[in-house]
This record gives sequence, C-alpha cells and structure tokens, in this order.
Amino acid sequence: MSDALVILAKLLAVVALVLGNAFFVAAEFALVAVRRSRVEELVSKGVTGARSVRRAITHLDHYIAATQLGITLMSLGLGWLGEPTLGTLLERLFGHAPGSRTLAVTIAFATITALHIVIGELTPKSVALQHPERTSLVVAQPLAAFDLVFRPAVLALNGAGRAVTRLLGLRPPAGHELVHSAEELKMLVEASGRAGALEESEREIIYRAFDFADFAAHEVMVPRTEMVAVAADTPGSALLRLVRDAGYSRYPVYEDSLDQVIGILHVRDLLDAVLENRLERVTARDLAREALFVPDSLPVDELLHRMREQSTTIAVVLDEFGGTAGLVTLENVLERLVGSLRDEFEREREPEVQPLPDGSTLISGLTLISDVNEMFGLDLDDREYDTIGGYIFGTLGRLPKPGDVVPVTGYDLRVERMDGRRVDRVRVIPRPERREPADDQPESSE
Repeated sequence: MSDALVILAKLLAVVALVLGNAFFVAAEFALVAVRRSRVEELVSKGVTGARSVRRAITHLDHYIAATQLGITLMSLGLGWLGEPTLGTLLERLFGHAPGSRTLAVTIAFATITALHIVIGELTPKSVALQHPERTSLVVAQPLAAFDLVFRPAVLALNGAGRAVTRLLGLRPPAGHELVHSAEELKMLVEASGRAGALEESEREIIYRAFDFADFAAHEVMVPRTEMVAVAADTPGSALLRLVRDAGYSRYPVYEDSLDQVIGILHVRDLLDAVLENRLERVTARDLAREALFVPDSLPVDELLHRMREQSTTIAVVLDEFGGTAGLVTLENVLERLVGSLRDEFEREREPEVQPLPDGSTLISGLTLISDVNEMFGLDLDDREYDTIGGYIFGTLGRLPKPGDVVPVTGYDLRVERMDGRRVDRVRVIPRPERREPADDQPESSE
C-alpha cells in the first residue's frame, strides 16, 4: 500500500475518532438531561429507541461509565494517531525548510486539539442539551451495543468508581434522579418565566401552589363577623328575602347564637319548598342539612379531603373552645390558588390590594399577614394573628380607630376605615427612606 493511501486511511481514522468522541459526549449529556416523564410518554407511544433510552436512564451510572470509557478510548486514539499523522503530512508539505519539523508538530497538535474540543466536545454537548430527547433516541441503541461489547470493562470501572464514592462518604447515584427542593423548583419557575415559557398568571398560581399545604382553615375562612347566617326558627318567606338580598347559595343555620350551628341551608331546598307550596309551613330548621365541622388548625389539603368525603363544598370552622370561628367554602380555598373569584350575582367588592398614585397601598384588613410580608418584604409575626387588621388590633392593645398608625420596618400601617369593631381598610405608607428615587435623581451610594 502506498504512503498516500496509508496517510489517507489514518486521516479517515482521525475523523472517525473525533466523531466517535462526539457521539459519546452527546450520549452522556443527553441521558443526563432528558426527562424521565417525557421518556415514559415516548415509550407509551411506541417511539423507536424509547425503550433503550428508558433502560439507559434507569441504570444511568452504568451507562455514564460506558460513555466515559468511550470518550477515553477515543481521546487516547486521537493522541496516539492524530498528531503524528497530521504532523507527518505537514512536514512533507513544508519540505526541508528550516524548522519545518517543529512547525509541523505545533500546527498538528493545535489542529487536533481544536478538532477534539470543538467537534468532539463542545458541539455535541450543545446539541444534546438543547435537544436531549432526539439525541437520546439516536444514541441509546448504539450505546447499548458498545456496552454489550465492553461490559466487563464498564462493570469494573463503574464498581471502582462506586467504591471510591463510598470512601468519600457519598451515596452512589441510583438511576436517573432528578429531584428538586421546593426552593429549586421556584427558581426553575422563575427562570422559565424570564425565558417567556410561563405567563405571569401561571407563575403566580405555581408559587401559590407551593405554599398551599402550609395554610390552615382559619387562614382561608370567612371570619365569624363576616358570616351571613340564619336563625333556626326563621320562616320560609323571610328566608326567601334573605337569599335574594345576600346572594349566596348556602347559609349556616344556628340555634340561639352562632356558636350553636345546627346545619346548612341550601337554596335548592328552599326552592323545592316554594315549588311544593310548603314555604309558609317550613323554617330554616326544617330545611337544614347536616353541616361539616372542622377545627381552625386543619390544613387546607386535609380540608379538601374532608369536603370530598362528605360531598360538600362548605364547612363550619370551630375554634379551640368549640365556638364558631368562621365559615370556609371551596371557593375560599381556590382563591388561595387563583386569586379572588366573583360570580355574576355577587356584589362588586373592593380590591384586596389597591396601589395608590402617591406610592402608598390600600389593603383589606382581612389580608393575611403572610401575604403582607410577601408583598412588602416585611417580617411581621403571624403566630398570634392571621390578618393585618388583627395585627394592628393586637399591637395597639385597644380598639383601633381611623387614623391610628402602627409603624413597622420601612412602612407605616394607617387605619383608614373601620367596620364596626373590625379594621376594614389599611393604608401601607412607605417611609421617605423606602421611597424609590425619582428617575432624574441619581441614586445615592452607601
């Protein structure tokens, strides 16, 4: 065989080694990046290669060892064959010029290194990370064949790696693990939002879902002072007028006081009485259905479970003394996820949070302290009080009145309006040092 053919064969071998290195790099990054849930979906659709991908990510550490063995073999081959072959070819091209040997070796080394890094490493890595599904489907079966041929070496290397990992006090990886903490998931949601993959409303719902299980019944309920309830001996005609004026579909029915709720009146039962001409002969007691009672400390996820079990969407919330603390409906729970809900018959309500032109913010006295902390970057203690109105009440130590101010870090909480003995509206006023500098004023440096 002529020298030209030998050099050509060696050059083709160099190209093959670079491409082989690219294959193993792409396989490694694709198997790490691909989502198991997406792979299971592809398997269920019968996509070619999906089962091989699932097998690979199930035994990920083994297949990563296989890719590392492949990368090492390709790199050693390039070092052994690539530089000498290209150096010899360049040296012939340069002839017998002074320093041709040194120049040829230098150029050959730089060229092989560049090919190895750009084509054999960076490009396949970028492709695999941007298209992990397609890449993993392409590489999974050839990688399985490579693993079959070199399995003894792969098992030995993987076992040695696991032993070293244990010596370092670390747990060897088990399969395709992609577990994130709640904070990491929030960071992923934030990054997805910045990239435009999630709308602002979608991000808000996801954020609320993270905190959903942390809420208790007393944090989502309608407080006792806001409940619309009916006495047990209220006649049917009066009930009809109440329903027309209040606009709700269910009402607690009580004996003597709200602490003695005996059931729930459903508007449908009242309509049945009207259609059957029994309205004048019935009272709220006659129409009341069994009520679901829950403690005020019950987590909302357990509350939903109780509602499903009882086939109801309303529950009476009891305090630690057995008295009525409030009323909670399925709508109240959903509002923690999707925000305020209002049907076509419900009266227009003031917004819970209303930014004002002067930079202050008007909020409802029933706004949860946890929400206020999140909105304004505060750290108000919510262990004794649930709402900002309750916090103001407790801080003042007396019945608040309009104009009362409670200073907190960077803000003043001013009572704007009372509803009987309840704080109805609160204005959150930034102190001068918390106000944003004007656009035409340079920010002061500290």
